[in-house]
Amino acid sequence: MENVQEFMAEVVRKYPGEFEFHQAVEEVAESLAPFLKEKSRSSRTA
Repeated sequence: MENVQEFMAEVVRKYPGEFEFHQAVEEVAESLAPFLKEKSRSSRTA
């Protein structure tokens, strides 16, 4: 989850005041994080 938090900090920095946008981006990022983490693991072992 740390990577999502770092990513979100950057989104908030780039788009201040866009609270609904932040929420939408965070929801998508959190839903993709497990997939991306697994993909990253499998690419390292390949």
